Amino acid sequence: MLLKFLLKPREPEFALGDDIKLRYLCPADAEAFRNHIHALHFEDFRDRFNGLVSDYWLDKYIERSLNEAIVIGAFEGDTLVAVAELHTGGKIEPGQGEAAFSVASDWRHKGLGTILLKALLRAASENDISTIIVMTGAQNHAMKALARRFGARMQFAGDQSVGRINVADGLRLAARKLADRNFPAPPIPVAEAPSVPAPLV
Repeated sequence: MLLKFLLKPREPEFALGDDIKLRYLCPADAEAFRNHIHALHFEDFRDRFNGLVSDYWLDKYIERSLNEAIVIGAFEGDTLVAVAELHTGGKIEPGQGEAAFSVASDWRHKGLGTILLKALLRAASENDISTIIVMTGAQNHAMKALARRFGARMQFAGDQSVGRINVADGLRLAARKLADRNFPAPPIPVAEAPSVPAPLV
C-alpha cells in the first residue's frame, strides 16, 4: 500500500507553544531518530519497545519506518524530542494503521503525546486509514490513558494492551476538547473608589 502522504506531504498544523515544532520525518532524519531513542530513560525505552532491542534491530527498524511509515517528529530547536509513527501493510489489515509513540523522558506529561496523536489522526484521515491500533506494554499507563482519551478501549493481549481508535471519532473528540478548553476568564473590573476632596487646611 503506497500512502498518499508519501507523495504529497502536508506539514502538521498542531504545535505546543513556540518551543516545539512538528514536521514529517524522512530517511535523512535517521540519526536524529536514533539519538532520540537512545536518549530515552531505561523504563521509557522498555515501554516503547515492550522490552529491550539490539542496536542492529533498532537501525533496521528506523530505516524501515522512515521509508515506509508516516512518521511525525516534534523538535525543540534542532533536537528531536518526540516521535509518532503510523505503520501499514504486512499483517495490518487495509484501512488500519498501527501507531507507536516515543517522548523524551524530560518531556513526558507535558501534552506532547496528545499533540502528536491529533496530528497522526489527521494524517490517517488523509490517507484513508479509518482505524488506528495502539499496542503497548501493560505497564505503560500513560500510553493507555492517551489512547482512551481518544476513544480506544484497551484490552489485554498476552503481555500487551491493545486498543483501537476510530479515526473519525478521534478527530471529533480532538475538536471537542479544543472547543471545550477552559481559557482564563478576563479579570473582573474593580470599581474605583470615589475620590474624596482633601480637607482644607
